[in-house]
Formats: sequence, structure tokens, C-alpha cells
Amino acid sequence: MRILVLDEEFPFPPNTGKRIRSFNLLSRLAARNELYYLAYGTDDSPGYAALKEHNMNPMPVKPQIPPKSGPLFYIRLLLNLISPLPYIVSSHYSDLYARLLRRAIADLEPDIIICEWTPYAVFVEKIHDVKRLVVAHNVETRIWQRYYENERQALKRWYIGKQVVKLERFERRVYKYIDGVTAVSDIDADQIHSFNHQVPVEIVDNGVDLEYFDAPGGLKKSNKLVFVGTMDWRPNQDCVRYFVDDILPLIRKERPEIEAVFVGRNPPAAIIALGEREGVTVTGSVDDVRPYIEEGDVYIVPLRIGGGTRLKILDALAMRSAVVSTSVGAEGLDLTDGENIMIADTPERFAAKVLRLIDDGDLNRSLGESGRKLVEEKYGWDSLAAKLESFIIRLVGAK
Repeated sequence: MRILVLDEEFPFPPNTGKRIRSFNLLSRLAARNELYYLAYGTDDSPGYAALKEHNMNPMPVKPQIPPKSGPLFYIRLLLNLISPLPYIVSSHYSDLYARLLRRAIADLEPDIIICEWTPYAVFVEKIHDVKRLVVAHNVETRIWQRYYENERQALKRWYIGKQVVKLERFERRVYKYIDGVTAVSDIDADQIHSFNHQVPVEIVDNGVDLEYFDAPGGLKKSNKLVFVGTMDWRPNQDCVRYFVDDILPLIRKERPEIEAVFVGRNPPAAIIALGEREGVTVTGSVDDVRPYIEEGDVYIVPLRIGGGTRLKILDALAMRSAVVSTSVGAEGLDLTDGENIMIADTPERFAAKVLRLIDDGDLNRSLGESGRKLVEEKYGWDSLAAKLESFIIRLVGAK
């Protein structure tokens, strides 16, 4: 098949959840199909070179996504109040991108267009002679609804509420004109079907590189708790603040030697400042997350905001780490509390389960081994890519 992918960026280096998923699935598709990748970027970037190496035929669009900081950012947020589109859609739209897309369709005559993030479906609304697939890494409406529920500043809460309304309107429209959707969980698939029960939805789980992420597991007695996640993503910022403010003090009251290590790229100043507190380390970008995961006694996922599923949980499970997560953090994954993960939704319960895993080496190891067994059975990238390809074949063949 000839496949044209639309995305915000070239998914390399694979150092965020979305990049990891996109690169692993689409590079496997490119090994068996003719794939082209239209995204904001330049032809002298590492991403461009990596995609060429993997037969993904990168097609760069001059970067035009505005930064999320500075006075102009707030002016754009203000102006978005009069736009019918949510900000995450309007800020990614450009006439240049739309023009290059039309040219690519004319030149390539693709069998299908894959929108590798729901906001990019805005570019294909009026395209009717090519099958269109949306990859729903998350249901954006649910993420922003959780932003709204957890925001305490009145003005921000009001603005986020406006975005929630726009996002729901946008996603409802998208799922009425698109030809198919992939979701990462039953929960997301159900919500997409609530927007349009007739749209074909295939669940293609997030996955993990089982060879790359492998470790003996078990309690290390390092007295370190580890979280890995991109620090310029708002849900991760919220979870870091939540853990440091509400959970870590309860843990350190019992075990003052315990340290929380937060690993991930692009931490803003407010998150970096948390690293000045006793018992808190913020690493910023690292070349390899595996040594940090392996050293930790417990892997923590205190997320309160989010959708889709957490690839970083799968990485930790593959490395036989004992994981404590909120329900939101583990949402959509086939996990069982007490069998291959610990689930806790209050600071007191989260702290108690972390302390239990630090004190009980046998439970710590058992949880890690069960997690590894689960990802081996269900979350390998090769089988997930084959499932995605089968769904695309069905869509392309449908009349």
C-alpha cells in the first residue's frame, strides 16, 4: 500500500510516548509498504535522517508551530477565544501545510492518509477520494476535562473549560467524517463510539521494546523512587507537583532516607525548582532512562490527568520494576491491582503501597515478574504493528 502520514513532527529521537509509539509502529509498516511522512521539520534534522534510514520518506514542512511561552503565546490564547477551533488545533494549522498536503496527494495518489494525532484531522475534512485514518493517542476531550477538574486557579479553569467545549465539538465532527480510528484502549474506543457509534475503531495498544527494556528486577535497597516522563507535558508536571507536595512527605515521615527521582526532558523552571527540595532530584534530559528505572526500588506513576495509556509503565514492567500508579496512570492497560501493579488514588494509600514494596522484597520481585510476563504476552511492537496493518488493509479495501 501507499501510505501518507500527517504529523506534527518527525518522531525521532523516540524520547516521548507519542514518538515511541509512532516510530515503532510506522517504521514496521514502512518495511512492508510505501510510506511517506509529512510533518513540520527540516531536511537537516536528526529526525529527517532517521526516517530516511527506515524507508519512511520524510516530507518536511517549514516549522510554523508557535512556542508555548512568551507574550505572543498569551495573545494567541486570547485570540483563540473567538476561534471555533480548540487551541491545539488552530496552533498547528498552516496554509503551507495544507498546500503541501494537496500537492502530496496529487503526486503520490496514496491509498490511505494517517493523521498521527487527532488535531491533524482538520487537514483532511474536505478530502473525500482517499481513505482517512485517525490515530487517537488519547481522547483529547477527556484529557482537557481532567485539566479542568484539577485546576484551582479561577481564570485558568475558566479558559480550560472553554477549550473542553471546543474539543468535544471538534472530536465529534472528526469522528463523523473520518473513515477509521485506532484507539489505545477499550475506554478510549468506547468514548470515540459515544461521539459516533458507526465509525470503525480498532484497538492497537501501546507497546514496548522487550529486548531493549529488560532487567533482573527486585528490590535494590537504593531508597529511590523513580518516575520517567516528558516534563514539558502538563499532566506530567501536575503529577510531579502532586507527588512532591502531597505524597513524598508522608513517605519521608516514615523513611526520611527515601528520594524521589524525576527523569525526563525539558522540565520548566517550576519543576526544576522542585529539585531543590530535600529528597527530590529532577534530572532533565538523559541519554538512557534504563539505568534510572533499574536502580529504583519502586517506579511511581502519580498521574491525575491523562488519557490513552502510559508507555512508560510498559517500559517499567518490561524491566521487572514494581510499579505504584493512580487509576488514571494505569488506565487502559490490562493490569490487575496487587498482581502486576499497585493502584492507589489518595496520597495516604499511595504512600502506604510504596512503603510496603520497599519493606517487602518478595512482593516487590513478584510484582515485577508478573509485570514482565504480561508485557511479553500482550505488548510487543511486532504483533501490534501487524494488527494496525490488518486494520488499514480492511479500510483501504472497504467501499
